[in-house]
Amino acid sequence: MSARPDDIHTLYSGRTVEINNTDAEGRLVLSDGVVYASRDLKADTIVDVATLTGAQYHAGIVSNSARLEARCVAAGLRCGDLAHPLPFAPELHFTEFTSCVADMKNSVADRNNAQPSCAGLFILSHLGFDFPGSWLHIDMAAPAHCI
Repeated sequence: MSARPDDIHTLYSGRTVEINNTDAEGRLVLSDGVVYASRDLKADTIVDVATLTGAQYHAGIVSNSARLEARCVAAGLRCGDLAHPLPFAPELHFTEFTSCVADMKNSVADRNNAQPSCAGLFILSHLGFDFPGSWLHIDMAAPAHCI
């Protein structure tokens, strides 16, 4: 996917996205992927793994399921690839994506504002806040860099 600043893309979810950060293109493709998994493959559990931000040392995770989140943390402890639940407050962070010309922007206005949580929020907003299944987002930029 090619994007220029101020482009507006319509994603598979049907939502329009204003490009305000051309380096935040991975979340556009990942959003289409999770929507495809839900809509076309009828997946009831979706786990996405990405290197969307470099704002954490261990794999940061956000989820709509406490059970799936706990299973991810436990798996990380067993194998040595630590995963840590991040604060996830869509009601606080969603305004960061406000756009005057599209449904949302592709990156937050304040880059100091919980980047991994906000990247996960971007993904969930396309999957749908009413998604009835379990969803887990793993942001592992720093762990992937260490390999």
